[in-house]
Amino acid sequence: DRFGGGKGGYGDHGMMGMHGMMGKGGKGMMGPGMDPRGGMMGGKGGPPMMGGPDGGRWGHRPMMTGHNGMPLRGIQVPALHKTENAYQVGAVTDEEETKMRKVKSILNKLTPQNFDKLLCQVLDVEIDHAQTLIGIIANIFDKALLEPTFCEVYAQLCQKLSEKLNDSSNGQKVEFEDPALPGGPMLTFKRVLLNKCQEEFEMGDQAIRESNKPLETEGLSEKEVALMKQEVEEKVRLARRRMLGNIRFIGELYKKQMLTDKIMHSCITKLCGEVAQPDEEDVEALCKLLSTIGSQLDQVKAKEYMKAYFKRIDQMSKNTVLSSRHRFMLQDVIDLRNNGWRERRKVEGPKKIEDVHRDAIIEQRDRAAENAVNVRGGPRGGKGGPMFDPRDKGMGDYGKGGG
Repeated sequence: DRFGGGKGGYGDHGMMGMHGMMGKGGKGMMGPGMDPRGGMMGGKGGPPMMGGPDGGRWGHRPMMTGHNGMPLRGIQVPALHKTENAYQVGAVTDEEETKMRKVKSILNKLTPQNFDKLLCQVLDVEIDHAQTLIGIIANIFDKALLEPTFCEVYAQLCQKLSEKLNDSSNGQKVEFEDPALPGGPMLTFKRVLLNKCQEEFEMGDQAIRESNKPLETEGLSEKEVALMKQEVEEKVRLARRRMLGNIRFIGELYKKQMLTDKIMHSCITKLCGEVAQPDEEDVEALCKLLSTIGSQLDQVKAKEYMKAYFKRIDQMSKNTVLSSRHRFMLQDVIDLRNNGWRERRKVEGPKKIEDVHRDAIIEQRDRAAENAVNVRGGPRGGKGGPMFDPRDKGMGDYGKGGG
């Protein structure tokens, strides 16, 4: 029936049957749900009208629809054409990017516990271009600068990679021609590392100074100005964190004999700066660097250098242009050297699980020994007697003889 199809609705080719219109038969036009298997807006019933996912099962061909959702009869939807290189979410087509993703994944899992295993995985990355070598070192730097607690681990990784990649005895020496300087020195792991150290060192405080420039707030609302200040503060915080992380990483590389004394003296000389108008960021970096490498650098051959450095540090520590926080930093470095570079509180880095267990056992043993001494001797240092002995004279109500 075209107009009075009862339960038909669009499901049985009826157009406006009463039950089909109101959806009683479950096949109609305005049923309670919009299931693609139940007509246009029906509940449970007939074959799909719009070419849904079950269209093929019911033997109906997909149909085009107009702007009002009604089917356009006689127009067929063309079949989809599948290409050989179809786009996939998260897929990487560039080989170099694939390598860098692998390196990042390895570095994210690096700890002292699994160091040897992950070192082998990094070495398994095929380093067949200068860009690959530069990318690996850049990724290590980024991790070290943003995670200064693990600087020692990343410095150790650089040391091992340098040894493995520069070992010509087994034919595994990795070196490339510098794409930026054709005909110049060959790029090796150590050379790229030195270039990266210098680049980060020069960029560090420059980024902080750029962030500290006055803001142009003309024509902005209070809310926009506040948001801009918040963004600048975040940039300064990240730049300072990266700068101090770089200083610490340079110090750890020096301790692993990856950098020379000459490079360290050059860094310290630059950070000492002007005595009359010292830069606070340079002062903080100087204190961090000397705290890291001072014991190793302060040798007989560097006696004159160290004497000159600490003469300037002493002058800066009395300069009221600096904040009290930075003056105390300088004084702490002076005290550290006077104390033979022995820190009052050792800065703990990452540990292996067995080291954590061993330290816990030692701490527990020390605490038990301390408790035993207190029980045997008491606060007065005797052999287990009470804190106030009633036989003592001169103890007032506690003594026999009175006070």
